[in-house]
Amino acid sequence: MRKVFLLSLTFSLLLAGANLAAQNLTGAEVMAKTFRTAKPQTSIITMAMVIAKNKQTLSRTFTLYATGDNTKGEAEKSIMKFLSPADVKGSGFLSIRKVDGATESLLWLPAMGKVRRLSSSNTDQDSSFFGSDFTNRDISGFIEADFTYETTGFAENRYQVEARPKKPMGYEKLVYHIDATLFTESKVEYFKAGKLIKTKVVTYTEVQGYQQPATIVMTSTSGSSTTLTLSDYRLDTPFTDAMFTERFLKQ
Repeated sequence: MRKVFLLSLTFSLLLAGANLAAQNLTGAEVMAKTFRTAKPQTSIITMAMVIAKNKQTLSRTFTLYATGDNTKGEAEKSIMKFLSPADVKGSGFLSIRKVDGATESLLWLPAMGKVRRLSSSNTDQDSSFFGSDFTNRDISGFIEADFTYETTGFAENRYQVEARPKKPMGYEKLVYHIDATLFTESKVEYFKAGKLIKTKVVTYTEVQGYQQPATIVMTSTSGSSTTLTLSDYRLDTPFTDAMFTERFLKQ
């Protein structure tokens, strides 16, 4: 009986020590692990977007093509081709996020008949993405070096990490809630002028050994929300850089 008790006590102490060690990770260490979670070399995903505003909803469907990993010294490239409804069908958004954080964004609207190159200014990058609660900057994504990080809490196996941008952008700070086992973001809070302006909540599913977002919900404090539902994952499917060109964007 004494032996069982001692073994149980030893296990409890080891577990407590492991939990304490986990909690002592710095914000930079937590986010380094988060940015470096395993990801596919390429992704093709169908995405359904539902925008809810003023008691009305608007639905859009598009295909996402993505490749690259900044943490491996690669540019992160993504292109979205809209499938429906009719008023946006054929539209597209191309984003190339370079290792140094510079972003190249191209917007194609068939009705305009020309490709618009978005500038790196806050005016363009912080504009709404096709009327949603996501900005063009949100869609292009962030790189690890965009922010400084500080761990501000640990509860229910999640880190709370405050991220402050190194350069001016549309947000004063972001607060990440990171799963301490998988190192995936479960929630991100966005602040501007000292106030919470919107919150993103992400759920995941395992696909081909990768943790992939299943739903992404962005809710603004103004009352609107945008839900992205992901499906038909095709991961590590070979394709070339020709996918991420103005020519393909217009096809």
